Amino acid sequence: MNILSQLFGSHGKTVESKDEVVEEQREMIEGVEHLPETIVRDVMVPRTDTVCVEDISPIDEILETLVDSGHSRIPVYSGTIDNIVGILYAKDVLAALVKKRPLEVKSLMRLPYFVPETKRIDTLLKEFKRRHVHIAIAVDEYGGTAGIISLEDIIEEIVGEIQDEFDEEADQVVPIGKNRWSCDARIHLEDLNDAIGAELPYEEYDSLAGYVFDLFERIPSKGEQVTVGDLQFTVEEMEGHRLTKICIEKLDMSQEGSPFTPIHVS
Repeated sequence: MNILSQLFGSHGKTVESKDEVVEEQREMIEGVEHLPETIVRDVMVPRTDTVCVEDISPIDEILETLVDSGHSRIPVYSGTIDNIVGILYAKDVLAALVKKRPLEVKSLMRLPYFVPETKRIDTLLKEFKRRHVHIAIAVDEYGGTAGIISLEDIIEEIVGEIQDEFDEEADQVVPIGKNRWSCDARIHLEDLNDAIGAELPYEEYDSLAGYVFDLFERIPSKGEQVTVGDLQFTVEEMEGHRLTKICIEKLDMSQEGSPFTPIHVS
């Protein structure tokens, strides 16, 4: 029995009629079918969104990061994020607190597991099971940290996004006026197109943030705008150099400009 059958049991059985499969089951089966052609880079959390702690950080700061992030496992780096030296498990920290042991990051963290960002996730899924680990550090061709990938990321690729009791479910596109929307910068362009009736080049970009970064050709500042055809993008919120929220306004259709050519940056 292969690992997917073990994980999903009855979902691996032959379906008598495709019409009898509900939409969720159909999407799950399609997710399983696409696993062999999906690589770590496609589903990992990129380094810009990765929550890490430094090995010399004060323990109070590390505890705050664990609580605020809601993650059960956090990478630990030394000097730079390209030098991941361990993984800190929240349960290990909790156990140390309960048993009143010294809270020393270097003694609590576990060894990290590194994988190339080009590894197939069906292979990684088997390695997770064999090694009894749930998280890996994805590295690029130069050995730098490309991102992190967890068992949950792979499962979500198969069954869809998993919401637990600690996840805050929020709309990625929120109407804030006539033809105006406040958007999560992580939203996929294809989903954004469906939500606001746009025709953005979803095959060329993974997210709204990536698309807007490309339009500016630099790291923008909060409040800066770029206009493309009849759409105006305003940087609404940022965390460091990372775009987190973007306001989109659909302008008067009579104004000039091709759909995907910037006509104004301010």
